[in-house]
Amino acid sequence: MSDFVTLVDYLTAIPEYPNFHSDTLLIAGNSLPYLIISAAKFCERMFEIRRVVFVGGIGHGTSPLIKNCQKSCPELVRAEWPHLSEAEITQEIFLHHCSRELTLVAEKASTNTGENARFSYELLKQDLPKNFWLIQDPLVQKRSHLTFSQEWQLPMSAIRPLFFERPQLINFDRQPHFENPQMDTWWTADYFLSLVLGEIRRLNDDENGYGPKGANFIPHVAVPEKVLASYQRCQKYLFGINRV
Repeated sequence: MSDFVTLVDYLTAIPEYPNFHSDTLLIAGNSLPYLIISAAKFCERMFEIRRVVFVGGIGHGTSPLIKNCQKSCPELVRAEWPHLSEAEITQEIFLHHCSRELTLVAEKASTNTGENARFSYELLKQDLPKNFWLIQDPLVQKRSHLTFSQEWQLPMSAIRPLFFERPQLINFDRQPHFENPQMDTWWTADYFLSLVLGEIRRLNDDENGYGPKGANFIPHVAVPEKVLASYQRCQKYLFGINRV
């Protein structure tokens, strides 16, 4: 098993909440049209969901989101999109695939995961849900879950991560290859490396991470030694990658 398979398996493992129910679904800014379209179809059949929250300003995922939409749903792309927030773009895609009457809320200023959680909390604090579904890029889902739990002061079990199909990496050889080949185009090689290796660094609780020993954005995470060893061996791939 390649080191990248180990890292992706770790990042995309989520807890099982078989009896989870909530009337609120939150979509955090990400670059994957598939997730947005799947969320819309999910809301079409999940009548208990009454409110959808779109979160995200113009950030590192905005350009990849637009490029992915140009490939997978070009008929939806508008010339104005580069000037819109991820929340606004996501809402447009969502509404194209979901016709149910829902309460829609947009947070359009946040530019990172911490702000996603903090700004959405401030926006909803007069009517906070006790629990909610959370949709985020599968590679960022673990840290997003932790961040929202801490910022909203909710137990982890009150937030149900949802990404519809877990990415099963086969290998990384200049670009990622997955069991579902459609996922091979979800992330460019550089963006994949930036997300996977950057997430392990942020999750690891040391002076360079986001835990209590570092920036204190998330609770302590005990990253398994096997995962850290794989991360160390993959450091050579970071050369030339701007965002890690």
